Amino acid sequence: MRHKDKSKVREMALALLFQDHFQTDPPSPAETLSLYTEEAPTFLIEEASHLRNKIKEKDKELEATIEKYSKWRKERTDLIDRTILKIALYEMLYEPSVPPAVAINEAIELSKRFSSGKAYQFINGLLDKVKKEQLNHHGAA
Repeated sequence: MRHKDKSKVREMALALLFQDHFQTDPPSPAETLSLYTEEAPTFLIEEASHLRNKIKEKDKELEATIEKYSKWRKERTDLIDRTILKIALYEMLYEPSVPPAVAINEAIELSKRFSSGKAYQFINGLLDKVKKEQLNHHGAA
């Protein structure tokens, strides 16, 4: 998959995960994504839905990692920032094909586009701590 496509998948997964927080019975991924993006190819919608489902499966572990490395209480962290963190952490911790630096950079870009002010600095700092403490101990870079 091209870099541009992978970035779009992350963006679409962000929309799906964010919506999941507010709706117990959300519409299909294709219906949801039609609200956020122009017509996307089916394979990108399927990839975004797959990424969203994988992140939801690991939600407890991802939340625990955010709690461990965040200096803020959960209530003080914007939902969009937590969702961006979950995408990046999932890729860093469970997708060996994604280099941690790429996951971090993509999270920063998502934050600059969809979050507020300097949230990207918080996201970068937390993900960098995880990378240094969890991944470098296991030989990953």
